Amino acid sequence: MNPKPALASGLLAMALLGGCPNPSRSQLREQPVQPATPALKTASAPLSSAPAPKQPVTEGRLIDSGLIIETFATRFGAKDLKQIPSEVIDVGIFRYVPYFSYETSRGELNIYGDPQHPAGVEIGIYAGKTSTKQELRNLMAGLLQQAADRELVHGLSLDEDKLERAGLTFEVTPPTANDGFGGWWISIYDAAAIDRARASDAEMKTIAVEAPEPKQDTPVETKKPPRKGKETGASDRVYIQDYSREDGAYVRPPL
Repeated sequence: MNPKPALASGLLAMALLGGCPNPSRSQLREQPVQPATPALKTASAPLSSAPAPKQPVTEGRLIDSGLIIETFATRFGAKDLKQIPSEVIDVGIFRYVPYFSYETSRGELNIYGDPQHPAGVEIGIYAGKTSTKQELRNLMAGLLQQAADRELVHGLSLDEDKLERAGLTFEVTPPTANDGFGGWWISIYDAAAIDRARASDAEMKTIAVEAPEPKQDTPVETKKPPRKGKETGASDRVYIQDYSREDGAYVRPPL
């Protein structure tokens, strides 16, 4: 899954039934008796046919990923928008769910699962006033296409909250939460789709690598806490940016 097509498109931009009324009995008597027509043999569907992938509940309720990125950049710093390494999260609802991460000087945007059909979206800040949190809440509401969803987001407490509507979860996570990692987050996700997007331990060995060392010439910035459990002792890891999913399993791209 590569988010670039989604980013590019966003940044630039349903058995036909028929029949006739039943004939009367007199009409039936008038019809000559026709010989029975041999039944035609039809090919049955292959047993190996796989059902169409189930789309997350976010489909049709969130705007598409490209527009999500564009909206975030417009409101929170288009000039310094950049894609950053997606640190492996090993606790909470997003544990082992691959995602793509974008950052500006004012905040962070994460898109979970398939970027073309996101299972969840979250936006967060590591430092900010109440007014900034209100701005983020308004931004998140603007990503939704249904008025009832937008109204619910506007009603979320800025301290900590979790509401559900028609298959979607709307949540505010404070910095003090175990899965807050020192940041304040507002998220929208389909919990069932998040579970389907979760990678196995074996897959994690394929799509996660050790986090690169920061460049020496990179300006010193406020270091955000690593997005991992406080007591796991796991090494800092990031997802590779060009992973894909084939037959329900995450894989590396071919060499």
